[in-house]
Amino acid sequence: MGGTVLASAITGWSARQQVQAQARAEHAHWRRQVRRDAYSAFLAPATECQHALKMAGRAFVGERDTEEVDRRMQQAQGQLALAQAAWANLAVEGPETVEQAARSVYTTLKSTQTTLLAFRDSPADAPDGNVRFVERHAVEVARLSERIGEFTATARSALDDIGD
Repeated sequence: MGGTVLASAITGWSARQQVQAQARAEHAHWRRQVRRDAYSAFLAPATECQHALKMAGRAFVGERDTEEVDRRMQQAQGQLALAQAAWANLAVEGPETVEQAARSVYTTLKSTQTTLLAFRDSPADAPDGNVRFVERHAVEVARLSERIGEFTATARSALDDIGD
């Protein structure tokens, strides 16, 4: 009789451990999916904004196409607003390292946008050919690519760490 009670207790404990392990695994899977969605919701408009800003910069090459610059800047602004909204959700989902990487992407997008707006508003026939804006834009485009790469790597790492 004592052996039966002991076997029953062990079986019950084992079943409970299995249920708890399954619940933890399901929670980790759910958490990973929520974070993946939050990260993607930020990354998609951020990369679209990056593309629009890059294309706006190209519209300055040769004869300045102000209409194209304005169209691309408007696209960038719309995507920037979406990225900012997604950033708020991302900040809640965490972890902090991903939020910091997103902040770095966002501030670099804003800086690039500001440079292009200043470039657009500068005289097309400036004696220096607006070299400082061209150089600054080139640096910011490179920095933006780095920041997006860092965000992606940080987000992947955070997703891999869930449930470990």
